[in-house]
Amino acid sequence: MSEFRAWRRQLGRLIAAAAVGAAVIGAIGQITARAESPSPYDMKYATFSAPSGVPMRSAMQDGASVVGTIPAGGKGIVMRWCRPEFPFGAWQFGGAKMQRQLLDQRWCEVSYKGKIGNVDGHMLAPE
Repeated sequence: MSEFRAWRRQLGRLIAAAAVGAAVIGAIGQITARAESPSPYDMKYATFSAPSGVPMRSAMQDGASVVGTIPAGGKGIVMRWCRPEFPFGAWQFGGAKMQRQLLDQRWCEVSYKGKIGNVDGHMLAPE
C-alpha cells in the first residue's frame, strides 16, 4: 500500500509541475503578444497636420531643396529610416502618445509612390 501512496504522491507532484509550466507558458505568451506591435519600419504612414501637403526634401533639414510633395491626406507612406534612431521598446510599449512624441523628434527618409525624400517626422502619423 505504501508503494501506491508514493506513486500517487509522485503523480500529484507531476500534475502540479505541469500546471505551473502551463501558467508560465501562458504568461510568456501574453508578454510576447504585447511585444509584437510592429516596429516603426514595418508600418505605413499618412500625412499628419499638413493641410497643404508635406515637402519631401533632399536632406534631413528644413532648408534642403524640395524633391517632391506628399499631398494632404496622403497614405501608404513607407518609412525607410530615421535619425535619431527609434528606441524600439519605447515605440512598441509606449502607445500612441509615445509614438507621436518619438515621431516629433525625428527626420525620416520615406518613400511615396516611387519617390524618395526626407520629411520631418512631425508631419507623419501611423495609419
